[in-house]
Amino acid sequence: MSMLTNVAFFNARLGQGDALGQRLLALAGPTRQEPGCVRYDIYRATDSSDYWFVYEDWQSPADFDGHMQTPYVQAFMKDLDALCSEAPEIRTFERRSEAAER
Repeated sequence: MSMLTNVAFFNARLGQGDALGQRLLALAGPTRQEPGCVRYDIYRATDSSDYWFVYEDWQSPADFDGHMQTPYVQAFMKDLDALCSEAPEIRTFERRSEAAER
């Protein structure tokens, strides 16, 4: 099975941009320690302090499924309605090119 990449876009409720960002950033540390996590990065839009996205790579869909069941992700998911003006847009991708050498 190939590596799984997810990109999740979040639009904060008015006045909740910083709170949403703090919650997203709090997920990064523990998520990066999970089995199968290759990359987990949080981004904030340069033109809107209320717009965030998460870019994540997982070794397998099963690793991502395990991530979604962790207590800290479940707690975050319960608070999404209070933090976000709409449901997050989550897109899943499979890499088709070879990994770039660094």
